[in-house]
This record gives sequence, structure tokens and C-alpha cells, in this order.
Amino acid sequence: MIEIHKTIEKIFESNKDKLDAFECKDEFSDTQSFCDHYGFKIEDSCNAILLKSKKPEEFYGLFCVLGSDRLDVNHKAKSLLGAKKVSFASREEAEIITNQIYGGISPLGLPEEIKVYIDENVMLRNKVFIGGGNRISKFFLKPSDLKDLTNGEVAELTQSIST
Repeated sequence: MIEIHKTIEKIFESNKDKLDAFECKDEFSDTQSFCDHYGFKIEDSCNAILLKSKKPEEFYGLFCVLGSDRLDVNHKAKSLLGAKKVSFASREEAEIITNQIYGGISPLGLPEEIKVYIDENVMLRNKVFIGGGNRISKFFLKPSDLKDLTNGEVAELTQSIST
């Protein structure tokens, strides 16, 4: 039986028709390792990146981007947050703020004050996989369901890694 993280239990229970749970081993939780070991495409991974706005005030935003893309932190993300200065949340901050496990942080089950932004490239995939709030589960879902379940805002957030 797949262990569903406590922050996602209610969402999972009421959306089993939209969320396909997948059990993975901790050592294969990181995106590239997961893809290599289980045979999934990096283009179908949806990484959750927690950014911290430092100025003018401190708050957090979670950005969902494909594993094949790079979040444009200094321009697009900073602009969306309306921040003058941003940084990646540290491991400790991310775990405290999300109440989830680093390396498996999910856009699902976050505190309401964390706004979710989804890159437009995510919306082009048939299905994506996201962290399960821990390092031993993932969820596969349609991008439209990701948007609905997170109340996420779709925007152009990335630049291709290959460029």
C-alpha cells in the first residue's frame, strides 16, 4: 500500500479519479533518478521549486516546471512574485513552510498562503508526475487537474535547458 503524506490525504481521498499514486524508493525520488530507474520521461516530470521573496516583504511561492526546463528565477519568477529580491528556500525552510519532506515536496496540500505558479509548458503534457509530499510516493495527473487542485496560475516561467 502506498503511503500518502498527511498534507495530501484529504485531497487524494476526494480526487482518486484524478490522481494516480505511484510508490517509489527513497533513493530514486530525485527527478532524474526516478526517470532513469522507473523508465519515465524527464519531460513528464513536474518539479516543485519553492522561492522566498526577501524584499519588499518575506513570503513564499511555489513554481511548477518540467524537469527538462529551467525556472527563470531572476526575471519571470521575481516579476510574478512582485519581489525585488528572491532566493531558493533552504531545505529547512521548505520543510517547515510546506510541512512536507524535501525532495518530495508537492504542489498539493500546501498552506493557503503559498501561491502556486505553473509553467505553460507543463500544460502541454498529457500527464505529469509530481512529488507526493514525501520521498516515497509520486502522483500522476493531467496538467488541468494540477491547475484546478492547486488553484495555480499558469504563466511563462521557464527557458529551455538546451538553449
